[in-house]
This record gives sequence, C-alpha cells and structure tokens, in this order.
Amino acid sequence: MTDLTAHACVWCSSSEDIAELRGEPRCGRCRTAEQTIAAAREFVGFYGLRPLGGSLTSDDEEEREHRVAAREAWAVLNQTRTHTPPRGASRSGQRGVARSASTATKTGGKAAPVKAQNVKSGGTRPADVSRPDRAALMNRAESLLAQLAEIEERLAVAQKDSGLSGKAKVSDLTAKRDSVLRTLAALEKAKRALEPA
Repeated sequence: MTDLTAHACVWCSSSEDIAELRGEPRCGRCRTAEQTIAAAREFVGFYGLRPLGGSLTSDDEEEREHRVAAREAWAVLNQTRTHTPPRGASRSGQRGVARSASTATKTGGKAAPVKAQNVKSGGTRPADVSRPDRAALMNRAESLLAQLAEIEERLAVAQKDSGLSGKAKVSDLTAKRDSVLRTLAALEKAKRALEPA
C-alpha cells in the first residue's frame, strides 16, 4: 500500500486528511462531497427518478433534499477545483484503463477477467448508502398516493376552466401526475426486487 500522506488531493490539491477514494488521493472535504453526490445518484436511481441536473423540481421533500445536497456538493467541488482533467480522458475511461492494466498484470496478460471485474464493481454500493426496507418503500408509496389524490382533485377543478390559465394548469398537473405515477411504478419495481425469489 502506498503512503497517501505524501500525496495531495487530485481535485483541490489540499494535503489535509488525505485518503483514497476510487483509486485517487482525495481530501476529506472532497470525499464528503463525492459521497453526498453518490448518495443522491443512488437515491434517484433506486426510485427511477429523473437524473440529477440543473433543476431541483421534486415530487417530495426527501427527493428535494437529495437534489439540494448534490447541488451544494457540486458547488463545493467546483469552487475548490485546481486541476481540470483533459477533455479527451473521462474519469470512467481512466478508471477502466487502470483497471484493465492492473487486471492484465495479475492474470498474466489475459483480458477476459476484466468483464467479471467490471460487473462485480458495478454492483458494489458505497458503505454509507443503505437500501430502503419494505416499510420505507410502503411509507413513500402511501405519501405519493396521497399526493396523487390531491393532484387528481386539482386536475378535475382545472379541467372546468376553459381559458388559457386552465389549460396551463391542466398541462402542469398532468405532468405532475405522470411523474408521480412513474415514481409509483419504480417503487413497485423496487418492492419486487426486495421480495425473496
């Protein structure tokens, strides 16, 4: 194992609280931000929600908290960035090359185990992100069903208004209803994944 205390963070060049994260030396602040973003990605991915991005539009408070935390973590990372990676080399591409090289040297030049390595590493989860249990899924589903009932009531009222504002409200509420229905479908899929085979 290499001595990481002699290295600086690859993102912000800090030399305080250095530890390895995804094969790179990172400081405590950058590791925390990366883990916050990873937790938010895990959350939206698990529930089949819209990917993280510029908008904080959310169906409920928990989703909004994850989106706000991820945005703040990205802001911290972007403010402290001292080294911009070259455009042609993406981080995932660099990890894949490093992984292929290390696997090839371990296996005597055979490249076949690389696929098994990628499949295995793709399924690993950060230690601080826990999978919701059945009760958490049901609780979230119940809150979404209540939200869906409210949207349906507001939609019925908006459909009675034949003006432009009524049409805009119908369009907006229909989009919200569709989003809630997609989230409910994702929750059902997640519930099935938790059931024993």
